[in-house]
Parts: sequence; C-alpha cells; structure tokens
Amino acid sequence: MKTRSFMVIAFIITLVAGAGGLFYRPGTNIAAEEGLTAPEIAGEEPAGSIPAVESAPAVLDALEKVAENEFLALYLSGKTTEVAVLEKKTGKIWYSNPPGREADPVAVGINKIKLGSQLSVTFYTPHAHRRTMDNASECIEYGQYEVEKLPNGVKVTYTIGKKEEIYIIPEKITGERFDKVLEKISASEQRNLKRRYIEIDLNEVEDRRERQQLINEHPALRRHDVVYVLRPNLSLFVLRQLDKIFVEAGYTLEDVNEDHRENEVPEKEIPKDIFTIPLYYTLDGENLVVTIPSNEVVYHSSYPLTEIRVLEFFGAAGPEAEGYIFVPDGSGALIHLNNGKTRHRAYYGPVYGRDYARQYTEIFEEREQVYLPVFGMKQGDQAFFAIIEKGDALATIIADVSGRINSYNTVCAEFSSVAHGTIDLTTLAGNNVIKVYQKRIAQGDFQIRYAFLTGEKADYMGMAEYYRDYLFKKGALKAERTAGAVPFYLELVGGIDRIKPFLGVPARRIEALTTFSEAREVVDRLLAADVNNLKLRYTGWFNGGLRQSLPGKINILKELGGRTGFTRLARYLRANNVEFYPSVTFEYAKKAGILRGFNTRTAASRFINQDVGVLYEINRATYQEDKEKRPQYMVCPSRVGRYVSRFLRRYRALDVKGLSLTTMGRDLNANYREKRLVDRAQAKQYIETELVKMTETGYRLMAEGVNAYALAHTAHIINMPMDSNKYLITDESIPFYQIVTCGHVDYAGEPVNLAGDPRRMFLKTIETGGGLYFTWIYRDNSLIKETDYDHLFSVDYKKWFDQAVAFYHEAREVLEDVRGQRIIDHRRLADDVYKVTFEKGKTIMVNYNRKPVTVEGITLAGESYHVLREGRGDR
Repeated sequence: MKTRSFMVIAFIITLVAGAGGLFYRPGTNIAAEEGLTAPEIAGEEPAGSIPAVESAPAVLDALEKVAENEFLALYLSGKTTEVAVLEKKTGKIWYSNPPGREADPVAVGINKIKLGSQLSVTFYTPHAHRRTMDNASECIEYGQYEVEKLPNGVKVTYTIGKKEEIYIIPEKITGERFDKVLEKISASEQRNLKRRYIEIDLNEVEDRRERQQLINEHPALRRHDVVYVLRPNLSLFVLRQLDKIFVEAGYTLEDVNEDHRENEVPEKEIPKDIFTIPLYYTLDGENLVVTIPSNEVVYHSSYPLTEIRVLEFFGAAGPEAEGYIFVPDGSGALIHLNNGKTRHRAYYGPVYGRDYARQYTEIFEEREQVYLPVFGMKQGDQAFFAIIEKGDALATIIADVSGRINSYNTVCAEFSSVAHGTIDLTTLAGNNVIKVYQKRIAQGDFQIRYAFLTGEKADYMGMAEYYRDYLFKKGALKAERTAGAVPFYLELVGGIDRIKPFLGVPARRIEALTTFSEAREVVDRLLAADVNNLKLRYTGWFNGGLRQSLPGKINILKELGGRTGFTRLARYLRANNVEFYPSVTFEYAKKAGILRGFNTRTAASRFINQDVGVLYEINRATYQEDKEKRPQYMVCPSRVGRYVSRFLRRYRALDVKGLSLTTMGRDLNANYREKRLVDRAQAKQYIETELVKMTETGYRLMAEGVNAYALAHTAHIINMPMDSNKYLITDESIPFYQIVTCGHVDYAGEPVNLAGDPRRMFLKTIETGGGLYFTWIYRDNSLIKETDYDHLFSVDYKKWFDQAVAFYHEAREVLEDVRGQRIIDHRRLADDVYKVTFEKGKTIMVNYNRKPVTVEGITLAGESYHVLREGRGDR
C-alpha cells in the first residue's frame, strides 16, 4: 500500500510514446494512431440494451481497439474509459457499461451517472462518516485518468475524488520572509513578484486608528513592520507564473501555511479524500482478466479505503433480457432476470463466509456460506462466467435485478481492502463508539477472470463444466475418479464434558457417549447389514472430548477406553476396510491458559479493536451472543502451523492414515493485531500451507463444507451444502457445487438424522449422486440434555439404524452404477421437480413436492424419484 500526503497539481495528460507504453489524453484515437480499425459486425444487439440504443456497430465504432488475440478483441473509449470485448467467433460484444444508459427511464441523478462507472469505492471520513464515490462522477467528469497501452491489454489509472489545483503562493507574507524569496530569484522575477503584491509598511502610517485597523487586518504587523498582501483577482496565467517563481525559490506548501498561520489566514490543505486505483484489462486466450494490484492503490490514511467494487455493470442485462444471474450461494442459486423482486434486499454473498475476527456480536440469520469464488449471467444463448482468482478471501458477490435504481440486472464482486470495526467506549465515556481500521491495505491483487459461453454451454451447466476444467488445469481438483460403492459416512461422538457431582460437589467431568468398543459394535452391525464403503468419523476422542483443547498433545480419553481401546478400534477398522477419520480442530481453542497450551496474549487472533478474539455461541432465539455459555478463542492463522506440526508428530504413532478437519476447510479468520497483522488473504495462504503439509505427510483428509482453496487437498466432503439459503431475491436453488465435483470428490450433505426433513435430504443425495451421512451416539440421547451440546438432539443410533440401512440400500441401488461419473445435465422441470443426467446416460427425476407431479409423461409420487436408463424406465 502507498499512503502519503502529496501535492496535487493541475492534471494535464499529454500524448507521449515511450518505453512504458502509449499514454494519451481523453479522446485520443488510439486506433488511428496505430492504424487499427473496428470491424463491422452486422445485426448485433448489445447486451443489456433498452429502447433507443444505437446498433452494436455504431457503439463499437465509437471505441478504440487496444488489444487483440486469436479469440477476442478489446476496445476502450478514451472519453469514458468503458470497455467492450468482442468474441470473434460469434460476433457477440460484452460491454463494461450498458450502451444507451442515458435513456434509462428508471435511473435518475447520481444513479444514472453511476451506470457509466467501472469502479466505485467506499471510505470513511475522519468523523467516521461512510461515503461512496465512483469513477464516472468523481473521476471521468474531471478528466482525472490516464491510459497506458500494454502488450496484451490496457491499464487505466483512475484518480477518484476531485483534485484541486493548489498554488504555492502566500496570500500574506512578512517583509523579512518576502525578502528571502527575492534573494533567490532573478531581477525580472523580482519585479514581477513585487507587482503582484501590495506592500503595507506600518512605519509609513502615522494615524493611530489607521495603524490599529491595519494590525487588526494583518496580525503579523504586531511583530513585524512590513507585510505583503497578494493582489485580488489575478488571472490563472499570473497565478501559475507566481507559483513557478515561489516553487523554484524553494518555497513550499509548509511555508505558505506558516505565513498564513502568522497572519491568521486559513491554511491551504490538499484534499485527502482522493483515491488512485489502477485497473488492468488483459486478454488471456479466450478470457478477459481484470486486475487491481493492491500495492498500486494510493489513499490517505485519514480516509481509509474500505471497499472497492469492480465492473458493477459488466454484461448488465436490460429489462427485456431473458435468462438469469448465477450466484454461488450454498450449493448455488439463480436469480431470474427482471423478476420484479425490488422490494427484497439485493444479494450479498461474502466469499468463504464470515471472517469472525470482524467481531459479530449478533447474527440475524443462520446461512450457508459461499464456498466457490464464482458468479455469472445468462442472457439468451450467451453467458459470461467470472472467477475471482485473487483476493477471493476478501470478496463479496453482489447481485441485483432491474427496477430498483436502474433498468439493469447486474452481478459483480466487491473487495474488502481495509477491514474496519468499532470500539465501544460506553463504560468509559457514556454512549460513545469510535471507528477503527486495519492499518494497511490487504496484501496481493484483486483479480477476476471473465469467460464467455455460447449456445448450449451458455447456462449454469456450462459454467460448472468450465469451472471444473479450470480447477483441473490449476491442480485444484483431482483428476482421478471416485470408485467403490456409495459412501456411508458415520460420525460417532465419543465424549462430552458436562457438570456431574464429584464427591458431592458439581464439577465438569467427561461423559462417554460412544466408547471405542461400542464404536466397534455399531460398525459391526452396519457391516453385517451390508453397508459398504463405510467411512468412520470419530469426534470427541481426545483432549477433553467434543470441546477439544488445542492438540499440542494427544490425551486419548480414558473414559472411552484410552490409547489401548483406540488402537484396537483402528486395527479392527483397518482389517475390515473401513476408513477411519478421527476429528481434530486447529483453528479454535476451547480452553485457554499457559498450562493448557494456549496463551491468549501471544497466540490468539485479535479483533480490529484489539480485543482478544473470543467467540461465543449465537443464541438461536435472540440471534445474539450467549455469554452464559463458554467461549472459544480464535487461533492466529500464523500460529496454526505450530499446532499442526506438534499434533502430526504425535499422531503418527497411532498409525491412522485418515484425519477429519472440523473447521479448517470451512472457516477463514484474520488476525487484526496491529503489530502482527494477518489479513484474510494472508490467512488463506497459511491454511493452504497446512493442508499441503498434512496431505504430503500421507494423510487423507475429510472436511466440512470445503472452500475452493481446500478442494485439492480433500478426499471427502461432509456437510456439503445441498441447497441455497433461498433468499427472497433468488428464484431457485441448483446443485452447482455438486456438478463441479461429482465423480472426482466423494461428498455428503448434512447428517440425515439431524436434517429438518430427512426424506428431502435423502432425495438430495439421489439428485446429486452423493453419499449418506449420519451422526450417532451409542448411549441414550438423554445424556445430552442440559449440556452445551443440545444441537445433537436426535442421535441415538438404535432409533435410526434400520432407517439408515434402508436409505443406504436404496441409494446404492440407484447410484452405484453412476459412481465416478460426472453430472452432464441438470434442469428444472417444474416447481421442486428436477432431472439430472450422468455421463453414461442414466437420468433421474426427483420430485420434492409432497403431492404427485406429472412431467414429460411420467407421474412421480410425492417426495419420490424415477430412474431412467438411456430412455427406458427402470426403477
């Protein structure tokens, strides 16, 4: 980051050819300079058009071609800096801003001007007032931008916020200081300077009243005999002459303000609410890549730049367009274009969920997070698909429909450049809250890759296929296919801590819910019931049970059978080909203290207000922190590696090759400690390093949810979102995440026995080709009452065993022959009725309605499915 005070001079852009590229002033025709001409494309209507829009050729002809490759051509307007991307194969043109926006009947005032923006910024004033500006109204209008042509693209540097021309000219200056300036300039410059000032010499004024009046008007006369006063109404030409003279004499802005203070003249101050942001457009094969390097962003520290929104109107769809916006909400969701839902909140999806170091004292809704950094839009038989390649951990995906403040449907990414929070001083100074900010801008680049899809590929299936191929090329998704029977994921909870009487005194003791020998009994029964491909996840097995202390040491609970019992269970599972995944948490410390291996002063993350990062459960009734329950502490991301290394050294002796990560695949928290700041982008790098460490050591990982950066390291995903949050702005949920991963990663949704609707969760397994997941305990469910673990409300394995076996046999019969196959088609047939097709042609229809539905000549009973094999019915 660059933060500095700087002198702003008049902004003049000239045409200069040099080693750095081509610079030009607004309006310069680059095409003419380089002999380039815009191709004529007949009959193309621009995306997002509204009535009275010019034809595509007319719009394109008004732009200059600035880059071109085999697949794409990039055009830019020297007047507005909007860009257009031409797909050569199809003739389709994608615009950064909708053509014809001037005729938008909905947008008025600043909202109409904003339609021409490529960037908008959010910042705070020194008085903690939140402000937003965009480059259309606060940059383009003043000509405060510079364009540099690159070998395969173009760079546009914006200065957002009106710059003022500050002249280094004192309005009043004492005779002594004026003489010092005169000594440093030529005779002609001396004459020029003297002509522009009025000399006031107190020695030449005899009248007492007049002397006092002059002293009142020019306070420096109290201590000096002579003051020079700048003549009024000087021309701009003269002011620039004087500025040059003073600057060349070594006179500075600080000198101006010193003279002004002495004469009680208001000081000259350079505006600080000015932000310089470069935007790089690069053609990379069939893609457009848009980048903002954070180390090139300039802002003043007293006006912290908290968010940068990029290309909000790229590919914007107008009121007549048909299609949808895709957002990766949970499993995925679609927002139909022009759905009229302007009374509902626009979509906001923080990528990788909440950063709990931002301190949430209340949460208004429980929600599935965004696991994949992607978004897109379909318009007719064309679509664009965007991948947030860099800065993804800092991004929020924003989507809205037409009719709210303008006539366009939009989807874009906004980056959190400087995190912010509050300090509550109520206990010290009454009702008083102050804003606090991250001390520097987030490290790294903010980068989005835009891909363009056509015809049959221009839908969410095409987007998912594109993203899957992209992940393969990046090594972020394993190429090998899944194999074996449909997986059955069984989580057994070992021990919990609860208050029990000990020698007549209430104390926290371990309560065994499933001992190692009891776990063997449950697995025995499942194997005997012909449940194959069983994966055992064991939680609460060491270091205090389910509320596990940090794993610097491994103390296996003696209440469960101790180390001997654990070893026997592991040996038994290995002999019966049951994969074993003991669970561990590295990112949170349930217990604190030096003797417990966690010093909050040195190892805990800090909130932005510098408080220790302590988290309380959110009460589901009040949606506020429940401080009656015990807290947990966030471990600083840079410290996680120490605990991972210590754990692995001890875990190796247990001879188990599986490991279940409770939070590491899902949660991503920063550390805002001032002297050891780890922003969220850096936190992601630390977590990735530990995932690599574990897999390269030879462990197979099971993880919950799994953010995109953890996919390459995860063998099994549990608690994968099977639905979206169904926000009111959205229109339908889609299994986008499953389409991307099916056939390459084994996964399952939430535990069937803990789902709000177990039958629906089972049908989701059928629709997505996943596995089944159950969370059980061996002993009676009543042992969990009046504990901190009341979320385990229905986990008695005896009550669920028969149903689980029946579900598994049914799922295996339907899905066994599609194991290792990708999903190649998915579509909605009616409300809550979907059809999915796998690689070798097997098709399954699923009806989530409680009532029968007839589609494509087939009647499906309520909450049922129908299987087709290459067009022939086969239940």
